[in-house]
Amino acid sequence: MESIQRVNYDSPYKEMSVLVVDDFEAITQTLRVAFERLGFKSVYKARDGKEALQYLKNYSVDLIVSDWKMPKMDGLALLQNVRESQKNKDTPFIMLTGNLQQSDVVQAIEAGVSEYLVKPFSKVTLAERVHKAFVSPIRGNGIASKERKDTTEEPKQRTILVVDDEPSNLQVLGELLKPHYKIKVCRSGQQALDICAKSEKPDLILLDIMMPEMDGLAVCESLKSDPETQFIPIIFVSALSQTDDVVKGLKLGAVDYIQKPIIPEVVLARIDTHINSVIQREKLSQQIDDLIDASRHQDDALQAFFHDFRSPLTALHSTLVDMVSEQEEVQLLKESSASLVQMMEQYDLLTKLERGDAPDALNKIALGNTLQKVMASYQSMAKNKQLEFKHDIDPAHAYQGDDVLSYAMFSNLIANAIEAAPNKSDITVTSSVEDDSIVINMTNQGEVPAAIREHFFDKFVSSGKPRGQGLGAYSAKLCARAQGGEVSLNVADQQTTITLIFKVSP
Repeated sequence: MESIQRVNYDSPYKEMSVLVVDDFEAITQTLRVAFERLGFKSVYKARDGKEALQYLKNYSVDLIVSDWKMPKMDGLALLQNVRESQKNKDTPFIMLTGNLQQSDVVQAIEAGVSEYLVKPFSKVTLAERVHKAFVSPIRGNGIASKERKDTTEEPKQRTILVVDDEPSNLQVLGELLKPHYKIKVCRSGQQALDICAKSEKPDLILLDIMMPEMDGLAVCESLKSDPETQFIPIIFVSALSQTDDVVKGLKLGAVDYIQKPIIPEVVLARIDTHINSVIQREKLSQQIDDLIDASRHQDDALQAFFHDFRSPLTALHSTLVDMVSEQEEVQLLKESSASLVQMMEQYDLLTKLERGDAPDALNKIALGNTLQKVMASYQSMAKNKQLEFKHDIDPAHAYQGDDVLSYAMFSNLIANAIEAAPNKSDITVTSSVEDDSIVINMTNQGEVPAAIREHFFDKFVSSGKPRGQGLGAYSAKLCARAQGGEVSLNVADQQTTITLIFKVSP
């Protein structure tokens, strides 16, 4: 067990420690440097799951990053043990692996992994995954299915790096491959390493074995020992007399070899095979990202759902507290109860909203009627702060929308306005028609703090509410967009105005 300590005083992780578990020294060293740059106070290392568990029995860490494939105890078994431990069950856990089997990913998610990082990875990707592991971890309460969206993007042109100290060989291979691929060439091993160290890495390398200063075997060994380049396929280009060197290269991690003098058809066929493997790996990696996103979206949608569920429930509670034996209050209870039932039935719809899907069909929504229901359900809350609802809405104004989404959207916005407005003030709602759109303005006294205005409609953004989840405005944004509408914020003259724009319903 080894510990390295650094302190970056501007880092959110400056008081945190991380345990890196991997049996490959190059990976642990790369991660150690990366976590130091992220500002972690302490970086601890373990060579396998058993050593990691022994450490965790005696000490606490703020983050665990573990490889999947390890001797003695693999990453999945370590994850399962960590989640069963009372002490470490909530510690963020990032699984690091080159394993791209979807079934394994599902296993890790169900076991409680917080994030999944696929090799090869960049330092930027690592930083993003660490951030998500803390603020928006994957949830293991069921894996949501997610359909891949059809895209019409042009296929990416693949890049091949040709490394040879003979200009004539570079010319022959370059001319052969140029019609099919983007070509980069260099004449030394060090130049090849420099090219691969850049952010835009080649998809495949054709590497001559016999070169001065640094031969192809040394280049291959260097690339395969670096986590950022170890997955670039290498094909050796060799003479018939170099069979022993080819065997050494294959053991170092090369995927194939081509003999000199080259046969053009064979070269193109072999390169095409390995480029297709690269493409398939990228597709599988994207599918895994989609799977992970779907799991996270399911949890996000659940939070948004219960936030929206709380709005009519609060209205019911407030009305019951202040209720007198009047028929109109009984009717309000019936309407609020019906809204709760509708929202329960539409949970699947909210899940789709997180993925950007729209309702199957939009209907005519009478703006005045919908707002009257919402404002009536919040009358008790407004009364507690001596707030008055004022509205100037043409009864004829109607837009294309969805009943449940509209109710949830206005409920969130009205609830936010009541919470933000000072006592004994007004909440005003107006509507107007501009071209083929209905513009709705909802204004309350008081200003949204400047620090959160730019991110007002983002998830988990809240200010001045000890129990606030920061989901109200975010949920309203989702509901508006799902109905083809737009929502924006304007703060001026000590007032906050939310503007909604929808397409006029014929």
